[in-house]
This record gives sequence, structure tokens and C-alpha cells, in this order.
Amino acid sequence: MCYDLTSTYFEGSTHKSEGFPSRVFGYSRDHRPDRPQIVIGLLCTTDGIPIAHHVFSGNTNDASTLPDVLDDLAKRFAVGRICVVADRGLISASNLETVTQAGFDHLMATRLHRDPITAQTLSNIDQDTVWVQIPQHGCRAADVTLSDGTRTVVVESDARARRDTQRITELIAAAETGLLALEHRVRSGRLKDPAKIGRAAQRILDTGRVGRLFDLEIGPGRFLYHYNEQAQAYEKLLAGRYVLTTSLTPAQADTAEVVAAYRQLQTVETRFRVLKDFLRLRPVRHWSEKRVRGHVAVCVYGALAETLITQALTTADIRDPDLEHQHLTAARALQQLHRVRRVELTTNNHQITLTTRRTPLQTRALAAIGVDTRTWDKATIT
Repeated sequence: MCYDLTSTYFEGSTHKSEGFPSRVFGYSRDHRPDRPQIVIGLLCTTDGIPIAHHVFSGNTNDASTLPDVLDDLAKRFAVGRICVVADRGLISASNLETVTQAGFDHLMATRLHRDPITAQTLSNIDQDTVWVQIPQHGCRAADVTLSDGTRTVVVESDARARRDTQRITELIAAAETGLLALEHRVRSGRLKDPAKIGRAAQRILDTGRVGRLFDLEIGPGRFLYHYNEQAQAYEKLLAGRYVLTTSLTPAQADTAEVVAAYRQLQTVETRFRVLKDFLRLRPVRHWSEKRVRGHVAVCVYGALAETLITQALTTADIRDPDLEHQHLTAARALQQLHRVRRVELTTNNHQITLTTRRTPLQTRALAAIGVDTRTWDKATIT
């Protein structure tokens, strides 16, 4: 069972609403911090079928949503033992305990920085580590058992390593340029107050979020910076890698299956794109909580229909004529089917009903989703 969250913002007034306290400012995944929002949690099966959704206040912490979601899942659906797959924003000691107490297994990505599980896992990687190649996902992975018995899986790829290395190199270079300029200002006597120097340095480091990679020395009219060698060594060790932690045993899921299960979170992200772009979940223009929740529910039902249609088209192996090596999606199928028309003509007191002649692609799409078209090709005269 995959679980993830997104947010959607409101147009119109930015003032607080006493009748709708959930509509507040928070971390915007739509990059609209200037608009109030709500947070939406979505539960999907590993093949992408939405089964439940939840609406939270716009400033809700991701990790705090998991206990109530699991409780609702157990009560409403009376599920047996399942594995909860979630991203790093949802991992916490209390959440792992909640999952265990509910009788569920877990598979979650750990935080990249300041996380003891990640640090311990990476420190256990050596030349004797056995790597499993997973070509379908363009990566390799290795099982690591920590001293307390926790099973982790470290995943790495050359492409990710190149991307991470280039990114951190560029961020360090940009930060160093700013720190050198600040150092020059302090040495020239233009900036002497330690508090102002500290704020200026923090602004520079916050821009690229690389403060952990530098050590600063600040005093009256004095400013020096140094590389934090330990932090930079950890960054090199982390480049190209991320860590998963799971309660599943190797007998329940081997290394490749753990990675494949985590990658299924992409199906939830796909549903979010469908909700926001294809089904126009955003921006929200309703103002009462009841209507907003109804709007979200209708969009989720639409996403369910979209998922089932797409799966039917994939099962029927219907390819998109304009996109090589890709199956026809629900959106593209509906675009094709929108061209089908039924026309009613009246002549000599007779009503004639005619339907557009379908293309082979339209015919296959309709058959795949179970539409009976046996009477469509006959003109009806009444």
C-alpha cells in the first residue's frame, strides 16, 4: 500500500476563514507560498489504484498524518497484513512504532542527512558488500543489516552519482563565492558587528542549503570560514545513493523486490499529476469546507476512473500513434473519442440518428474499456 501527500492552493482571498480553519498557509508543493492551501493524503495500491484519500490542514506536518490514516485503513477496510510504502518525509520513530502496532509491515526511505539509520548503513558499505544489479530501474542495491537487527537496503546508480556530485559542487562554489565576498567586506572594515556578519553568512548558506558543509569563525570585525571535512566526506559517500528501511524479511521480499516496491510510489505521484493537471483539482475556488472536500472527492473518483481506463488500455496493448513505445493513456484516449459524434436529423417528419464512423484506434479503445458499440453503426429512423 503506497501513501504520499500533496497540497493544492486556493485562489481569491488570503485571509483566514473561521468557517474553514483548514485553509491556511503551509509548505506548498505547487510553489505557491503566497496562497492558502490544504494538504491531501492519498492511499494507492502498488499498481496505482486509489483506495482512500484524506484532507488535512494546509500547515500539517507530513509525518503526523500517518497514524490516523492507518487507523482509518484498518477500520474501514478490515485489511489483513500489508506493507506500507512511504517516502522519507513520513519516517519517524513513533510512526514506525505505529505501523508495527497496527500489525503492518513498512518500507520507507530514510532522510539523507542527520539520520542515524542512513549514516550507519552507509558506514557499513565496504569492498565486501554484495550488490544486486536491477537493470529495469537503472540501479544496483545491497542489503545491510544494522547492529540492532534493522534491515536496510542502500540503492545507488551512476547517473544519480553524477547528478548529485555536479549539484553539490555547484552549490559549494556558489556559497564560497558569497563567503569570500563577505570576508572581503569584513576585512575592509565595512562590516564589523558580529550579529550582522552572522546573519549575512547565514543568508549565503541558506540559499544553497549547504551550511552543514562549512564551519564559521565570527567575531567583532572578524570572519573566517572553513570546510567541514567530515560533512563533505559524508556528502561524497552519499552521492548517488539513498537508503530504504523495511520490516520485510529477505524471505518476504528480496533486495530487488524491495527496490521495486519503493519505486511504486511513483504511481501515487502520477495520480497527483492527473488530479492537478488532467482533472483540474487546482486551484480550488470553493469557500466552504463541505464544498472543498466534495471537490477533492470528485477529483479522486475521477483519478480512480482514469487509472482503471489506463490499465485497460495497457492490458489491451493499445499504443499511442504519436508517442513511440508508449501505451495510450486515458487522457489521450478521451481526446480521440471526443471526436465521435452522434447527430440527429429531422426530415419529412422522420428523425434520423447517425453516429460518426469510428477509426480503428477509437474502436480498439472503446472495446478495451468495455463499451458496447454494436448498435452505433446503424442509422436509426423514427
